[in-house]
Amino acid sequence: MTPIPQAPSARLALLSAVGLLLLCWAAFFNQLGTLSLMDKTEALFVEVGREMVQRNDWITPHWNGEPFFDYPVWGYWMVALSFRVFGVSAWAARLPVALMASAVVVAGFALLWLLSEGEGTTNRWRRSWLGAALLALNPGWVGWGRTSVTDMFLSSAITLSLFGFFLAYSQEGRPGLRRWGYVAMPLFCGIAVLAKGPVGLVLPGAVIVVFLLCQGQLASVLRQMPMLPMALGFLAVASPWYLLAARVNGADFLGAFFGFSNLQRYTSVLYGHAGPWYFYLPWCLILLLPWSLFLPLAAVGLRYWRLDHWRQQSRSAQFAPFALIWFVVVLLFFSAASTKLAGYILPLVPAGALLVALFWQPLQAAQPHAALTLPMVDRWERFCGWLNVLLLAAMAVAAAIAPRWAASDPAYPGFAMALSGSGLPLILSAVLAAAALALVLLLVRPGPAQRLWLPDLAGFVGVLLLVVPGLTQLMERERQQPVREVAALAGQLIRPGEQLLVVGYKRYSVVFYSGHPVRFFDSAEGAEEQLREEINQGEPTPRSVLVVGEDRKLREFSLPPQRIERLASRGSHGLWRFRFDPQQAGGSWP
Repeated sequence: MTPIPQAPSARLALLSAVGLLLLCWAAFFNQLGTLSLMDKTEALFVEVGREMVQRNDWITPHWNGEPFFDYPVWGYWMVALSFRVFGVSAWAARLPVALMASAVVVAGFALLWLLSEGEGTTNRWRRSWLGAALLALNPGWVGWGRTSVTDMFLSSAITLSLFGFFLAYSQEGRPGLRRWGYVAMPLFCGIAVLAKGPVGLVLPGAVIVVFLLCQGQLASVLRQMPMLPMALGFLAVASPWYLLAARVNGADFLGAFFGFSNLQRYTSVLYGHAGPWYFYLPWCLILLLPWSLFLPLAAVGLRYWRLDHWRQQSRSAQFAPFALIWFVVVLLFFSAASTKLAGYILPLVPAGALLVALFWQPLQAAQPHAALTLPMVDRWERFCGWLNVLLLAAMAVAAAIAPRWAASDPAYPGFAMALSGSGLPLILSAVLAAAALALVLLLVRPGPAQRLWLPDLAGFVGVLLLVVPGLTQLMERERQQPVREVAALAGQLIRPGEQLLVVGYKRYSVVFYSGHPVRFFDSAEGAEEQLREEINQGEPTPRSVLVVGEDRKLREFSLPPQRIERLASRGSHGLWRFRFDPQQAGGSWP
């Protein structure tokens, strides 16, 4: 065989690799470390990884000097390993989540390519690229792909596990690929369980079972699966840490993790994060914008209630209904939970993105619109397109007046002026308006609506390249840097035995950037009351305490001026030292 026919494939593979690298760089890595750690969840999560390195304890997570069992250990391990390799920084903390987000994009591209076996190269490449672009370019995946919290570790692991299942399910005639799928399923389920607990196994299992029941293939597929090797592989990944943590920490770990962080989080409201049954519906719209505008049409267009039609399709052609079931199962599962947070439904974002991608570029064998006439599809697609235009126009107007809204935040009085002076709101407004205009031109053209995704993709890339870098630097300078500098200075100036207090807000990043344990108080009054109570209970009067907070909050302390030393001020944030009389006996507030 001559090498000439292989040359285009090699060039195509190289072009795809470079393109995916650029796509993931723009979505997840560009300016990744510019912004300091965000309060409060990211700063808390990353600090656990830092203390893991500091203590060299890879079994028991600690935060603020205390054991911390809110989440399992996988994300902390990844952050800690990154710190070991690259040093302690915001960039190193976020590198693992960016890599996991990118892995989903690359795997989605590869899976769509494999499912298109037998089609022309152009169609396969176009579909794979559209799927990868929609996986990468949506607010949910970009936002959490740049934020070092456990949600991306869980969501990416669940996604890769489900990709592994469908690879094994669809490649009946290719034993090698099926084996890879059967390896990926338990491997990434195990990682998901290490990332956030039993939900990492429950969700993929529920999606797979519901899909196979709908396809009428549950028993036959389960018989084909190498269940014992898969179970052993899952346990080999997921169980060692749980066994070691239970052995080291005993009932404290079992009660805190399984009882509080899993059972209570699902059955009762924790930390005030309640919500109605429809809480996640608007978040489905927001996390998948602008593709969510076309999601109802993509779902209805499948006509999946016509099960006889879909059961007759080849397994490779069933990926769109699989994505639909994946989306619905995750949505219903978390809607039934009592504690609700937007990040919980992140695992449905890849399913929604792929469902919309396959609406625009369907697998040829699937015929997802067979029950709908093409004029009907075109009419509803145009309707969704005009909604898209209205959304882009509204966002363009909102971007232009954004500095007025920013001016209402008393904690950052100079942010609005800096934002307006940067020109970024006008650049963002122009990008959104250009996308809206391009979409209008596509909609008014005669003939069927085509490539309505193109203006949105171009606009999204424009925002990532033209707006996000400048906005990130601006937010760092005006909002994040003052707190980081005050916290770092507190770590330098703290005296042996001196306590560090944060008053008026939950700035968990102070723990990370100071490198010291911190006591948090909602108000100056609360801090004074607690210290007074401790003194009255016979604890020794501290010579001094360091206090971090907004200057306007620190002024609420009732200490006389001669006992207050103002050490530093950055923006509206201050570092003060409160000095006490070491000879004074307990019983009254110094």
